[in-house]
Amino acid sequence: MSKPRLLADILKDYFQNSQEQFAIEFRRHFNIQPIVNLDLVSNETLNTMVENSFLEDWIDGQIVMQTLHVSPRTLQTLRTNGTLPYTKFSNGKIFYLRQDVEKILKQNYSRKGSSR
Repeated sequence: MSKPRLLADILKDYFQNSQEQFAIEFRRHFNIQPIVNLDLVSNETLNTMVENSFLEDWIDGQIVMQTLHVSPRTLQTLRTNGTLPYTKFSNGKIFYLRQDVEKILKQNYSRKGSSR
């Protein structure tokens, strides 16, 4: 007789693998990527996946300004005073790590009426 499956395992399998619309929408809503068997992926595809996952962590100044609702001058001040780390390429283009921007947002979060 086979060992009974835990409810958590059944639900995990359903939400990760089911092609029913509810499970698909769940994955899309929570940005859950399908599990990939890397043995079945070509080297070229694997390299592209690694490159894309790395690049998704970096965002440009325009996105940072829109996210933080700041001007180019304020963004420059955040760089200059060390509040926001960045990397600058030889062509002058500046990129920021998404997690550094999120950190600034979290550090400056306050609820209306709460004291800091």
